[in-house]
Amino acid sequence: MNFRAFIFPLLVSVAGLVSSPAVFGLQTEPKTVTRVERPQFTKADWDGIYFENLFSEGLVGDRPTGLAPGIAANSAMVTPNATANGTDSSGGVAADATSSQWNKLISSTTLEDEVKSIQKRLAADITTPVRFKSDYAKANRSFSVLSMIFAIISKYDGNVRWKQESGSAQVAFWRAASNSRVGTIQAYESCKARAEALAELVRGGKFTGDEKALDDFDWANVVERNPLMHRLQESMDRLKTMTANKGDFTRQVAEVNHESEMIAAIALVLKQENMTDADDDGYKAHSDAMQKYAEAAVQGIKGNDYDAVSKAVNSISQSCDACHGDWR
Repeated sequence: MNFRAFIFPLLVSVAGLVSSPAVFGLQTEPKTVTRVERPQFTKADWDGIYFENLFSEGLVGDRPTGLAPGIAANSAMVTPNATANGTDSSGGVAADATSSQWNKLISSTTLEDEVKSIQKRLAADITTPVRFKSDYAKANRSFSVLSMIFAIISKYDGNVRWKQESGSAQVAFWRAASNSRVGTIQAYESCKARAEALAELVRGGKFTGDEKALDDFDWANVVERNPLMHRLQESMDRLKTMTANKGDFTRQVAEVNHESEMIAAIALVLKQENMTDADDDGYKAHSDAMQKYAEAAVQGIKGNDYDAVSKAVNSISQSCDACHGDWR
């Protein structure tokens, strides 16, 4: 018989008995832990402490001076060469655009065509909850650009379609953009309703949203920068293809004009007060350059000057690359 094989289990058993409190008559009871009850809150508990809307309630009055070195609050969003009528000496539109200046950058036709294009895109992207769960980022970008377009329409000086509904539509599409940051069923249902309201508006019906138009709005509550960067990239990809040669340009001159005007308008939006980095001189200079070259492309189109348009498109691309090099 193997003595080691016999004695080792016996020693283990004895050690277990000796170490057990029960051997010495000691009984241990599990410690009872009493948890604190979960607090219950009502709206009255935080009413008046937190803002319902930080931008509309918390940001009151003029912006403070010293936003950036050498920039005063009242001049932070004006181009260096701005003149009294809102244009700068290089022919561009000043950053603090008024309602009479948007039509210098983007035509009513481009605004209307962009809305129609987004409506078709939303109809394809918001079909079922399953698809929305994977494609909600596309809907977010579409609703974001819609919010920007209807904000411009509301400020537009001149005849433009949907101006009467633009205020409430802008708020509705901003909320839809906020909701579509996630792919939940609640977000799907909300965005589906907004997409259907847009389709009805495009068909000539009334806008069915119940949002109230704002007397004035903060551009930071209109659109975020990220979806605008995606839209700019779309424009640049299309422009490079459509201006690859004179034949392509001639066949698609209307589309070239559309994308050039969109770039010019987005460049101006990026410089509006409270937009991300809009008070930084370097960032603003890049946006100024992009706007300037986009306007040059539009002018080249009016003169049917392919070389001028091609040069302007290359310059827009270079200004984008320079900005990404500094800010990525």
